[in-house]
Amino acid sequence: MPEAPDRPAVPFSPRLAVTGIGSLPHLSADEGAADVVALCPDFPYWPQFPRLSAAEDMYRQFSRGLPGVRLEPTGRAGGGPAVRWRRDEQVQAELERVYTDVLEAEEAQGGGPGGSDRAEGGTPEGADGVLERWALGPHEACGLAALERALERARREGAAGGRPPVVPVGLKGQTTGPVSLGLTVKDDSGRALLYEEDLMDGVVRGLALRARWQEAWLRETAGRLTGGDADPQVLLSVDEPYLGTFGSAYFPYTPEVVAGYLEVFDEALDAVWGVHCCDNTDWEFILSSPVRFVSFDAYAHGSRVVLYPKAVKDFLAAGKVLLWGIVPTDPDRLGSEDAESLARRCLGLLETLVGRGVPEDSLVRQSMVTPACGLAGLSVEEARRAMRLAVDVSRILRCQCGDI
Repeated sequence: MPEAPDRPAVPFSPRLAVTGIGSLPHLSADEGAADVVALCPDFPYWPQFPRLSAAEDMYRQFSRGLPGVRLEPTGRAGGGPAVRWRRDEQVQAELERVYTDVLEAEEAQGGGPGGSDRAEGGTPEGADGVLERWALGPHEACGLAALERALERARREGAAGGRPPVVPVGLKGQTTGPVSLGLTVKDDSGRALLYEEDLMDGVVRGLALRARWQEAWLRETAGRLTGGDADPQVLLSVDEPYLGTFGSAYFPYTPEVVAGYLEVFDEALDAVWGVHCCDNTDWEFILSSPVRFVSFDAYAHGSRVVLYPKAVKDFLAAGKVLLWGIVPTDPDRLGSEDAESLARRCLGLLETLVGRGVPEDSLVRQSMVTPACGLAGLSVEEARRAMRLAVDVSRILRCQCGDI
């Protein structure tokens, strides 16, 4: 596997702060974003609304402009991704467009993330036009503008009530990962895009360009809301539910190829970026990859992650962050748990790692609490309960973690 480049450690200590994964069941974007801002004040995220529009399906949402990928006409929301791939007369031009945009963005930025031409707190100077071609529009990601409105509304209401402004530690976004998109998008014969190496090379670079635009948007939005008085962080999750197939007979790629995909994101982004996988996977591989955080379903698969204490210890020693998805998103399991039971479950996992040599202080400082996955499969009230449980679990753990 390629070694991760020498990048700075995560520049903040979340200490069990709360954020979310992405999707919500709401049919009102403003209502959903308001819930996010109220329940995730430290790290609010822009929500996806697949029930509101088929365009917000996680596979369709990020596919526009990717080489060979075709968006089919959609019916009602929830009817499936309606995305196919084809080798037609447009493919070569689309590949060339992606590679040209990558080169132009790198040249405008001075050669890579953190280059000298980066405008403070935002998009690289000169790269705006390139990245705008990869922008997420309001018709496919209405949660972006809804989050901005909700944050501004919370700021105004706080000021009207004489309360000091609540400044988020950071904002979070997400993108569909190349492995999951490549396994989901098929041609008319049912062949997965993931088997097409030349197209996948263009696809992963296109996804990284769109993630780069998103990072710039989040930085600019955070800076505008704080008036430049703070330095909000940006978390950006590459959502890879299908990494659960990794290592199986059905997975066509080697670890080196997957590591190469992750390197593309690492080279493109300044954000604190990482991978979210809600299935079981090769955690040792993921923890040793270039990602800066790992988000996982700790409720279902935490017992697997703690089997790799050395990998976790090395991961934390590099200054990286674990996102513990301890609140289940299955309605039956969610209904059978409360904050105390979930906190005990999470505390048991933390204690196991500490007992196996992982430093307690690093584990507490470099962890966050989340639901296990997106919440679109729940009712609105169930989704709110899941978010409230994450907040309550965080509070309990912060009180108890000194006794690990």
